[in-house]
Amino acid sequence: MGKRHFYAVVVAMVAFFAAGSHAQAVTGIRLQSNYISGLSLPVFLTNAGDGSGRIFIVQQRGIIKVVQPGSTTPTNFLNISSIVSQSDTERGLLGLAFHPNYATNGRFFVYYTRASDGAIEIAEYAVSTGDANQANPIAVRTIITIPHPTFSNHNGGTIVFGPDGFLYAGTGDGGSGNDPNNNAQNINSLLGKMIRIDINTPVGQSPAYNIPSTNPYAGATPGADEIYAVGMRNPYRFSFDRGGTRTLWVGDVGQDAIEEVDNIALGGNYGWRVFEGTRCTNNDPGLCNAANYVPPIFQYSSAAPDPRCAVTGGYVYRGTRNALPVGSYIYGDYCTGEIFLWYNDQQLTLASSGRNISSFGEDESGELYVVGLGGTVDKVLGNIQRRASSDFDGNSATDLALFRPSNGTWYIRGGLSGATSSLQFGQNGDIPVAEDFDGDKFTDLAVFRPSNATWYYLTTKNSTFKAIPFGSSSDTPVAADYDGDGKADLATFNPTSGIWSIRRSSNGSLFSYPWGVNGDVPVPGDYDGDQKDDIAVWRPTNGNWYVTFNGGGISIQTYGVTGDVPAPGDFDGDGRNDRVVFRPSTGQWFLRLSGGGFQVTSWGANGDIPVAGDYDGDGRTDIAVWRPSNGVWYVVGSTLGLMQFSPWGVPGDLPVPKYDYP
Repeated sequence: MGKRHFYAVVVAMVAFFAAGSHAQAVTGIRLQSNYISGLSLPVFLTNAGDGSGRIFIVQQRGIIKVVQPGSTTPTNFLNISSIVSQSDTERGLLGLAFHPNYATNGRFFVYYTRASDGAIEIAEYAVSTGDANQANPIAVRTIITIPHPTFSNHNGGTIVFGPDGFLYAGTGDGGSGNDPNNNAQNINSLLGKMIRIDINTPVGQSPAYNIPSTNPYAGATPGADEIYAVGMRNPYRFSFDRGGTRTLWVGDVGQDAIEEVDNIALGGNYGWRVFEGTRCTNNDPGLCNAANYVPPIFQYSSAAPDPRCAVTGGYVYRGTRNALPVGSYIYGDYCTGEIFLWYNDQQLTLASSGRNISSFGEDESGELYVVGLGGTVDKVLGNIQRRASSDFDGNSATDLALFRPSNGTWYIRGGLSGATSSLQFGQNGDIPVAEDFDGDKFTDLAVFRPSNATWYYLTTKNSTFKAIPFGSSSDTPVAADYDGDGKADLATFNPTSGIWSIRRSSNGSLFSYPWGVNGDVPVPGDYDGDQKDDIAVWRPTNGNWYVTFNGGGISIQTYGVTGDVPAPGDFDGDGRNDRVVFRPSTGQWFLRLSGGGFQVTSWGANGDIPVAGDYDGDGRTDIAVWRPSNGVWYVVGSTLGLMQFSPWGVPGDLPVPKYDYP
């Protein structure tokens, strides 16, 4: 391809893309609702850090559930309901932390209020020796017991291992209102504190923990040795940033005016009950000198009539799937169900979840979840919808696009906008492989040339042209985002050997995997909703869909018969690919939805080509066909209903939405 022609293509592309913008503002998030449901009072979600990919869900009445990778069905991991408070809204089983070496020692710790008297206890348990998904229900030992006054509220609830290997816990001030016993400022009380202890001690030692020598009151009189920081009201949910400076972020629930988020440092005094956020409470007016206390990083109002009532602390995002800006902090309000983001020193409202948010959670890969006390876990998918297939103008809707092999020209019509462009990029015999190779949510012009097994693409982000040899002349190109970095990976499927070869865009590494047999049709897509495309094939001889999930596990489901054409996409908008086929002989679509249920829709005729895509930009794939005989596109929009686009294309053209998988 000559430079003169290359620059001509660039100029044409700039003109077509002028209506779009490459900048992605943080304006909201998309949740995969009811990712896990049917739970009973879930209050926390975490992972074991053992490489298994499992997530664990704490239920307030004393049961911990485990969910396997690729599954959304929880099973019991531990049941200690007989020793846990059952009757109060703030008491119960509240926290769970796995030992940093859990993969080898099987040790984990729970935080609960004792059924007999409401005292806070941290206890050690161990996984069963015969079943990695079952814990021994008999405690190894009680680590610490903290007496709690007669008031039942303000119990804290989080325990977590810090980067120093010590166990951190946040205790409430003992309850009632305005801390009547002044526990939070009393350095001899463990209530209203962040505490830090060393639990790497032999079973049988008394006490069961050691004191880190750098704790501010270690060995001193007065001052409780376990204290790490003071002046907390109810630090219900907190977490360490898993990257950066490993900062400790705490959501401290306010009294009746201010909710605050603090960065906790060794020996800090965070003001309660003298200050609520940056507001002097006048509980102790003579002590209201702000210079003596550490102010919050940020705060928000919960004063009446504001419906907000209690901050639920969250996590600094460090995931790999671009769900949120890396380094931003996500948190929420329990009463309103709002989800917020602290980003670039600003508080942003991302979504209204409709949940009483009892916690956020983090899996092993750093992806985040929203826990609703009513029995749900929602997964955070991202601050913008996933890129629509064949979206060259970046408006989050599928464009009418064709590649004409006879002259190597692309013909693109901007769907509802009607903007058109024709661009020569490729030659006869090339296969269109339009995908988002640079991660800007715009589809890039791209072809795979079997004659020399080379990929040619032109990115919209910076008009970069690349020619990369990868694969063989007999391979089928299956570019998709297998590593979840927001960029398409070069990938091929060899129909003879059934081997998939993938070159990851995240690090350039090569991956080879046998999955399929001769005659299988590759149907990659995100079938488990983790924002990574999975390796998958559809087998015409038996109608089976064979999917191997990135997070582990496989799925085999029968849907379709010989002669059908697979047309996968996310038709129900739950963030997961559905198993869908188009039957040319009858013009019917058969949809097996990942969220449950089946649909049969008559739309099309024999000879039509299925071109499923999101034509109305609502985040759901639409049923659509392109009719070569008249060049008309027929679409059933999930929001806009029936749509018919005037002729665009001629017989022999290759419709791009068929090749650019949703």
